[in-house]
Amino acid sequence: MRNSKLAYFFAGALVATIASLATHTLDARASQKAARKSTSHVLLSPEDYIEIQQLYAMYARDVDPGSVRDASWMFTRDAVAMISGQKPLTTPEEFRKFYQNVRDTQAKGGGVRHFNSSFVIVGMPDGTARGSSYMVGVETKTKGGRPELQLFGKYEDKLVKTPEGWRIKERVWKADSFRGSMEEVTPSPIPNDPKTYETGIKAFMGSSTR
Repeated sequence: MRNSKLAYFFAGALVATIASLATHTLDARASQKAARKSTSHVLLSPEDYIEIQQLYAMYARDVDPGSVRDASWMFTRDAVAMISGQKPLTTPEEFRKFYQNVRDTQAKGGGVRHFNSSFVIVGMPDGTARGSSYMVGVETKTKGGRPELQLFGKYEDKLVKTPEGWRIKERVWKADSFRGSMEEVTPSPIPNDPKTYETGIKAFMGSSTR
């Protein structure tokens, strides 16, 4: 009888110990998760990274030959975009007109391709994301001619997740100048570096009104 009681006692103690360890492990994981979310850099899910990269890939296709739609669908209704040498785009109608014009001229004209690459995507504490992409444009100007480098630069974006998927809320496109120009270039996003979290849109918008 005494042995049975001891067996029950040790079994109960073992169960209590396992339960305590399991609770401690879960609490530790919850604390780690909370700590990660409280930092300045928030990891996105693999699906989020893939979807944003797909958005960059589709953008190039929706402004190049073969496009059957314009790229304005990729932007939120309150989006703002600064494209080098262009008036800021601030309304859905302005985005539609701009990208329909691109589609109706450049996309149908042929002989040009844009290549988005070297993506940097960083999740923000507020659930948005900062994205950056290099862009190179290649063009064949005459029949039988050789492809030539048209321009190169980079996009700096702020992206938000909507019911329809990830969309661009802010976009700054700036073509690179020449080596040694010392022209200021907006830094691409760096995890845990708040100084790189802005797209530079405010500065460009301010300069466009001067």
